Amino acid sequence: MVVNQEWRTIRTNKIPPQKLITLLTEKDYYILDVRPRDYIKNASFIENAYFCPLVYLEKWHGEIPRDRQIIITDWAMRQSVIAAKFLTNKGYRIHGILKGGIERWKEEGLPVVEREPVFEKGPWYIPKE
Repeated sequence: MVVNQEWRTIRTNKIPPQKLITLLTEKDYYILDVRPRDYIKNASFIENAYFCPLVYLEKWHGEIPRDRQIIITDWAMRQSVIAAKFLTNKGYRIHGILKGGIERWKEEGLPVVEREPVFEKGPWYIPKE
């Protein structure tokens, strides 16, 4: 991934957790979590999220469906902005990123699944228990 002048012009829609929970009941968004593969803080994910660490996004972005709107998450909103700009530049429809990441989502008491992802070829699905 190369950050250039064009990236600076790409704006990202930051969606607060309470707004996102409403959006998820209205439409079937593709939820993409881009936190690092070796995350150690927490294994909490939004239900039905797909996990593709930012470091693998350039390699595996072709596996992400282009016909769905995407909402990007991570642990604390550190990788999601970069992922949103990268995917926007590649022609994906990014609806927005989760403001504050999963950390804020959990602080607000919203539902998560606690599950270690299965690593095969990405993006990796975080299934229900």
